[in-house]
Amino acid sequence: MKLVWSMILLCAGLLGQAAVVPAQAGEGAAIIPCSIYGTDDRLDYYEADKVMQKLAGSTAAMFKDSAIPYDEAAKTYKLKPLSLKDKQNLKPGEKFGDQTAGSFCSAALVGDDLMLTSGHCLKPDSRGGPCERVKFVFGYAVTAANGQSTAFPAADVYSCKEIVAQMVQDDVSSFACKGDTCKDGKVGPLGADFALVRLDRKVAGRYPLAVSRRPLTAGTKVTAIGYPSGLPVKIAGNGKVRKVTSDGYFVSDVDTFGGGSGGPVFNNVTFKIEGVLARGGVDYMYGTATPVADPMNPYEYESGQTNVYGQEEGRGEDVTFSSVFERLIPQTEMEKALEKMNQTGSQRKPQVTPAIYTPGTGGSIQPAIYYAPATSGPEPISI
Repeated sequence: MKLVWSMILLCAGLLGQAAVVPAQAGEGAAIIPCSIYGTDDRLDYYEADKVMQKLAGSTAAMFKDSAIPYDEAAKTYKLKPLSLKDKQNLKPGEKFGDQTAGSFCSAALVGDDLMLTSGHCLKPDSRGGPCERVKFVFGYAVTAANGQSTAFPAADVYSCKEIVAQMVQDDVSSFACKGDTCKDGKVGPLGADFALVRLDRKVAGRYPLAVSRRPLTAGTKVTAIGYPSGLPVKIAGNGKVRKVTSDGYFVSDVDTFGGGSGGPVFNNVTFKIEGVLARGGVDYMYGTATPVADPMNPYEYESGQTNVYGQEEGRGEDVTFSSVFERLIPQTEMEKALEKMNQTGSQRKPQVTPAIYTPGTGGSIQPAIYYAPATSGPEPISI
């Protein structure tokens, strides 16, 4: 896979594990062993590279409390092992068809106890769940081939304590809330859709992600991470921004499904969250003569299959801009580390300047400035 220097060294900054070896005069450039799967869509956790695994580790699946009852003896929350194929009545051979499916929305950690998701995933939206009955589960992932995620340690399961802010503007709902105070608006046209949730305690062992605070342009390469159709976490790369609207969202072509709502969409260069998934096109089609799209009861029809569009076709997936909510989110240590890296690069002008961030160290940044040989340009390196 081809990677440019800046991507390789940013990987090192996010991983907090790689050693950066200074290149002496006349020596070849040091190579950081990491890769980004820019063209492979919907990867399982174990298939993704370490950078994407790091980012995915700071996302959570949202479950109804009744879907994961607590087992006091085992000190775990247990999910009924219902497969995607059985839940959605899909034809044999559908991708991920044999994996468990149980969550209903996705979320990202953006503060010590602060989660970012879609507004329609929670009440007062009619499609959402009440705060007091929603669980946020970290570690819902397939970590090895043929593995299944059906039990979660209590330490990885958090409750919704309060909704800090919430906004939905689409063809079903229109309201904005701050705390317990909500204001209704006119339903339609399509617009922003997000929520910030305070958890019952600070999240342990995972780091809050970085949110973009700069304008986004069409053509930007993006990756979505979430829990589509209630499946264990998926990393969907090979996406780009199709269109930037003036209504609080942009349109992308990342591969996402219902249940991925609220999942973060990352900039492939900065690894910052550019937005959260709000809504998208048809997921599954049923029947043969006159196919039915995403029915409420899929077992009323012939077995279905994934609805596939060409890369440039279909309505696309709507993603709420980070600019809509970024002022409500304090800078995270990861964001500060990335900003410091960029500032150092502009002041000293080295070819590349990674900053290694180690979660759980109180925000310490280990300087690791790397200079490529003076005669070397930012050419792609094969790894």
